[in-house]
Amino acid sequence: MKTFFHEIEPYQIQASGMRLSVLPMEDGVYRVSHGNKLLADLYPEITAAGIFWNGFGQLPVRVAEEIGQQIYAHEI
Repeated sequence: MKTFFHEIEPYQIQASGMRLSVLPMEDGVYRVSHGNKLLADLYPEITAAGIFWNGFGQLPVRVAEEIGQQIYAHEI
């Protein structure tokens, strides 16, 4: 799995009207939480068609994609 993060330091993003914490993990997964509640562990799938965000958690696909876009914007 190709990853694009540089440092494993938590940071904040704004997505779906919420302020979220993102913690990049060493395996390329991004742990996303809201307050003390873990929302999902997301990971990018980089293909010829673009970057798609998948994960483990209860997020709808649209929300996972929005969060993923914010993570990508922060990481590049």
